[in-house]
Amino acid sequence: MSTEPSASEPLSSGADRRRFLLVGAAAAAGLGTGLGLLSKGGAGRPANRHGAAARGTPAARSRYLQIVAHEDDDLLFMTPDLSESLRAGSPHLTVYLSAGESKAGVPPDTHDVNAYVAERENGLRAAYALMLGVRNRWRRETLSVGTLRLLSYILVDRPDIRLVFLLVPDGRDPRASLGWHTLGKLWSATDHADVCGWTQAPDGSPYRRCLSREDVLSALTGLMQSFRPTVVRSQDTAPDERYSADHPDHIAAAHFAAEAVRRHAASHPEQLLLQVNYRDYNVRNLAVNLSAADNRYKQRVFAAYSAHDYRINAENPHWDAYEARMVYRWPRGTGFTAADAVYAVGAGRLLVWRRTNGGWSAPRSLGDPGGPLAPAVAAAGPVVLGLRSDTGEVVAYGQGRWRSLGRPDPKKVHNQAGVPVAVVDGSGMIAAFVRNGRGGVSARFLGTGGWSRAWTDLPGVDLKQVISPQPTKKHHRYGDVQDGLAAVVTDAGTIELFAATRSQILWWRQREPGKPLVFAGALPVAGAIAPLAAEAVGDRIQVMFREPWTGRTLAISRAMSSAVWDGTLAVRAVAHLDGEPPVIGASPPYQVIGVPAPLPDGSQVCALGADGRLHVAPRSAARKAAWRAVGR
Repeated sequence: MSTEPSASEPLSSGADRRRFLLVGAAAAAGLGTGLGLLSKGGAGRPANRHGAAARGTPAARSRYLQIVAHEDDDLLFMTPDLSESLRAGSPHLTVYLSAGESKAGVPPDTHDVNAYVAERENGLRAAYALMLGVRNRWRRETLSVGTLRLLSYILVDRPDIRLVFLLVPDGRDPRASLGWHTLGKLWSATDHADVCGWTQAPDGSPYRRCLSREDVLSALTGLMQSFRPTVVRSQDTAPDERYSADHPDHIAAAHFAAEAVRRHAASHPEQLLLQVNYRDYNVRNLAVNLSAADNRYKQRVFAAYSAHDYRINAENPHWDAYEARMVYRWPRGTGFTAADAVYAVGAGRLLVWRRTNGGWSAPRSLGDPGGPLAPAVAAAGPVVLGLRSDTGEVVAYGQGRWRSLGRPDPKKVHNQAGVPVAVVDGSGMIAAFVRNGRGGVSARFLGTGGWSRAWTDLPGVDLKQVISPQPTKKHHRYGDVQDGLAAVVTDAGTIELFAATRSQILWWRQREPGKPLVFAGALPVAGAIAPLAAEAVGDRIQVMFREPWTGRTLAISRAMSSAVWDGTLAVRAVAHLDGEPPVIGASPPYQVIGVPAPLPDGSQVCALGADGRLHVAPRSAARKAAWRAVGR
């Protein structure tokens, strides 16, 4: 990737801003021309509250790549994660695949399409500058990635922040050369290398060209090669079919991101590349899970963007819904540690760090499970379980080899399963649980005779609780169990399993080790946000969850010898924002992916750093300085 340098051309607010609206498309056509953008604050420079991280620190080693479809997707669906990592001082590169023009300029709409595309980019720059607390002043550069020329902007006060635009036509633009859903058609053109779609850029622009599927992937892999991210954030390849339908551009962008990561990892197997996927439109069907403070801040950031987007208006009620929520497609949970081992999924591969004589090895790949893994894994005894994100089947690694446990759903149900949870009961039996695509819970067991023959559904779930609002799923009914199950083993060696719906927490338990689980009812709580956390504390079982609409972390517990639960109590939890289960204990003083989890012996707590390294600390440590990176 090379950069064509350019000079800066400051634009002020007022009349000059109106000039930008009218001639933004023409300005974009000038090869090598720089475009400096000045916020309405004028010449006065706000304090740079969030400077770049010091060289060599975990924050500086953490490099975030966001790949999204449209110019507001990162603000709506990846924030406050995005704003938190920006404020940490880490380098960021965000790639927008679609130009986002939608139906601008399609009668009866009278807006100029190229000016609207330019204004959306302008809104993004304003939002990023606000999140970073610096001047809204950018330098435009044309990036050369192979034979492609890509439009990009670098933040002047933070040159490690870059925005890149591929300008693929929006999926709802009927004028596109490929018609509706250009991005999806490009993704599907696996056997048609000649299929390409013209970018949404004016004639004569260096960014006007016919992009093929391979062009998009080459651009993404080329950017990865140059930027070398440690974390890739992207959208949802398999939106939950029980709830509101997603935008086809979101799904296609998520697929492009996943394939680009796979190709990059194949060329750079030594690099641990952590992936985080976010749910999109269907988050509005879930309870509010951000705190009031996070919600207000997210609204402020989005307002900086929406001031430049005429299509954001009060008549659409969903913007407020997106601003109040942030949900991971696959929560990581705390099941990634085992006796003297920590597991992580990097670029779809399972990696392991092993502890020997008090020291930790470098991460090592555990082979190919047959396809890419979702980011979460569950370790139980000698077995590690994962979910194939491409097929929805659960796979198990043990005794040096992979085995497929099949899909918990029939063929007619698409790739909808959640991430597995696994524990070992007092008889030595391994129990694996997964939220299935029908909205219930499925289980398989590994005993002395091997794995049980098939997935079985646990009783107690109302599979007629949800009527899908999606047009093609109008009459389909589902259960309402959410991803993020929690399992715990009592002192008697019996398993207890907990699952949140949008209105309650369901409870299953064994009567004795080695036996199936029975439905024990619902916990006496008014509602809960998944994921859940459960643990044995002394002679008690405790379940932690977030309260819908307030985001408070609550705990409910009972004595192991009793079936009666006490009332809920508010607790202080250490958690990675609001997409992971609540945990109590020490946390690193820098960005992590997921939440910390202890080793089974309780000697250390482990966390996956956004810098692509494993971080550990004594579980009893009260000081942040006790954390250290190991194994690399």
